[in-house]
Amino acid sequence: MKGWSQFQEQWSQQSQQFSQRLLDRHLRLGITGLSGAGKTAFITSLVQQLTGPVSEVQLPFFSPIRQHRYLGGKLQTQQAMQTPRFPLEQNLQQLQHGKWPVSTTSWSQLSLSLRYRPAAGLAAKFVDFRELQLDIVDYPGEWLLDLPMLQQDYRQWCEFSWQLFAKPHRVGIAEAFQEVLAATDVDDDSELQMQRLTDRYADLLQQFRVKAKGCLLQPGRLLLPGDLAGTPLLQLFPLLPSQLATPSRLLQRLERHYQSYQRYVVTPFYQQYFASLDRQVVLVDCLSALNGGYDVLQELQQALMLVLQSFHYGPSGWLARLFKPKIGKVLFAASKADQLTPEQHKNLTLLLQQLLQQPLQDSRFQYCQSEAMALAAVVTTDVGQVQTPQGVVPCLQGISAQTGIKQTIFPGEVPMSMPSPRLFDHHAFAFPDFLPKQLAPQQLLPHLRLDQALEFLLGDKLQ
Repeated sequence: MKGWSQFQEQWSQQSQQFSQRLLDRHLRLGITGLSGAGKTAFITSLVQQLTGPVSEVQLPFFSPIRQHRYLGGKLQTQQAMQTPRFPLEQNLQQLQHGKWPVSTTSWSQLSLSLRYRPAAGLAAKFVDFRELQLDIVDYPGEWLLDLPMLQQDYRQWCEFSWQLFAKPHRVGIAEAFQEVLAATDVDDDSELQMQRLTDRYADLLQQFRVKAKGCLLQPGRLLLPGDLAGTPLLQLFPLLPSQLATPSRLLQRLERHYQSYQRYVVTPFYQQYFASLDRQVVLVDCLSALNGGYDVLQELQQALMLVLQSFHYGPSGWLARLFKPKIGKVLFAASKADQLTPEQHKNLTLLLQQLLQQPLQDSRFQYCQSEAMALAAVVTTDVGQVQTPQGVVPCLQGISAQTGIKQTIFPGEVPMSMPSPRLFDHHAFAFPDFLPKQLAPQQLLPHLRLDQALEFLLGDKLQ
């Protein structure tokens, strides 16, 4: 009886969603970003703005608000029981207490009903309101990086991995694991050997993340296994290129594990969360990459380009929207713009456009509307000026994430194009991290250009 009731619930929800998509009353929004790009804060702030008291919402560039047509949004309470719910209330509480939400460790979803008055036409005369269902999914950024593995077989992945490990910021860290593999008996594919080498490789990935500030870390589930912890699916690591030339028991077993990982982990992940997206936000933390140096910035660019190749862009007619949707709009957003003084926001946007030049061109070629902007889903700083012997200098004031002390600083300038290695030789970027401002329990989170982002993503659907 329990299985039958779950089937009935799923069937009812799928039927309702099908009819909404048929009438173009349903939108699936994908928030894409690598670990640390700010997905959780973005979703939390976006949902709070859309569901908060309309009289208090600060979204002047969002046309339904500006035209006084937006009637409000509500969280849907009938989400499928087996679907993890995005922890909105917990995240809001942490942000309002001056803390960042905990990192995402598994996937979750929220569904919203947005109610508005039609802007014109017969609907404006005869319909009191319309509704749009908006589905938003959150997931660990580490899992996103597995998508490019679908385009490679195991041998290609090994070659790619060791080319990456040879980069200047990684090569020294990779030496110990390289020596372990070189001394490994490749005809020993015992359980003990597989787990020993997997553990060493997982430790290497963690070192790449912490010491080298690397972001292209595969497979991502070794860092955040979720419900796959302890399964043979995660016994996976790249052999040395020299060990691929001769067949061996270890090579054969790793090839099987790689194929299983593609089939049972990466493919379902893509199909469940990304294959049905209608619109997309790509969040990029350019400032942390600049802090990391030239090689880290180059790796961020490479990771984003590889990930974005996995998505399908272009217009969708009503039939395609039902059965094979494509992403019709994509917003490329440089996050954490509140860590800069306002005159640097243009440079940050230009840098983002340079960083994602190829994906931007590809999306436009596929007749997908795209836009780039600098924003902050949660503003952590106040902007001001200080008088110096050289004149008036813009500055920021906020609570340092490192010390917990209020500080007033000029964070520095952002290059308006991809910087050369020589720039990093004589200049070190040090953009600071700040803690959120403490707010009253019902107070809306301050934001920067979230209204412009919403207008691009949803404005045409709320006409």
